[in-house]
Amino acid sequence: MVCLKFTSPWVEDHKMSPVIAANHSNADPWYCSCYPSQVDDSNNNSSVQETQGAILPDEKGQASPLVVPESFNKPDQELVDKINGNMDDKRVLIVAAANYGMREYVYNWIESLKRTGEGDRFLVFCLDDQLYSHMVAAGYEQHAATIPRSWFHDEVHSDFEEYYSIKYRIITHAKTLIVQQLLYMDVTVLFSDVDVVWLRPRLRDFMLTFLQIRSKTQAIFQQEGTDQKVINSGFYLMRPSDDMKRLLAETIYLADTDKTLTQQGAMNAALDHVNMELRSTGVVLLDILHFPNGYVYFENDWCRQHGVDPYMVHANYLVGDDKRKQLEDKGFWYVDKQWLDSIDAKIQQ
Repeated sequence: MVCLKFTSPWVEDHKMSPVIAANHSNADPWYCSCYPSQVDDSNNNSSVQETQGAILPDEKGQASPLVVPESFNKPDQELVDKINGNMDDKRVLIVAAANYGMREYVYNWIESLKRTGEGDRFLVFCLDDQLYSHMVAAGYEQHAATIPRSWFHDEVHSDFEEYYSIKYRIITHAKTLIVQQLLYMDVTVLFSDVDVVWLRPRLRDFMLTFLQIRSKTQAIFQQEGTDQKVINSGFYLMRPSDDMKRLLAETIYLADTDKTLTQQGAMNAALDHVNMELRSTGVVLLDILHFPNGYVYFENDWCRQHGVDPYMVHANYLVGDDKRKQLEDKGFWYVDKQWLDSIDAKIQQ
């Protein structure tokens, strides 16, 4: 079994690094001027150097408010044990997060993991107690985890939510908070939405290779759309590096302060302050045909047209019943309705 390494000492509350604390504004408890254009480096050059090449001011020279915590409270031992039990020997953890209303997609996702040889090590963070109880009843207790209340910034509801609804934004925001906590546990996170279907074996190892062959690479994202400018935050691999902790801190700040932003919108906005120069960036985009989003695979059918056998398919861009129908039509729906109904009945007793 792989043991968790906690890279920072645990404390009762979030701690800020000295340079961050020194610049903390009384007006906004989450504000910090910690970009090169704003930090006085006369006493601490290292903090400025860490910022350069990672998250930078925008084109107008203005920096967004940001606090990067040094550490978080240690979660309970049961959660630590489940994280340990589902990581591989390279400290990579396949992670999903969902609520009860998404349970049929959770089980479809799990079945796709099984069919590609990844079904023995993964962890679903349940956003409500109903999904956790359902997964326990279905025999997945070791792969299901409840989330400490302290991790949430908003109450998460148990219904299936449509894209861009207020409750949908809260659900997606919670995903970033989960990944943030895992990075501080020195976990390399392979995050996957549950409307992703894994199709080819050794996908985890394949993606990890991109991190291993180039030390500068910190995160690998699926693309959104086709213009190679926008990342999809529903499928990515991320190192537990300082740069990525900073990226998620800004993503969380933006989502907390702008209630119109989805998690994906906030993460793309945070990436505006990241060095994206081709030869030196730490962010890499996955090939759009081998890792297609719903626009590429379902709406345009480009993988079939070009004879590409994808590693996975993301059923985003599809809403309501059309999402499941399209997966069924492509042969990617694996959940037996009678089995699901039996688990529903069991937990309702």
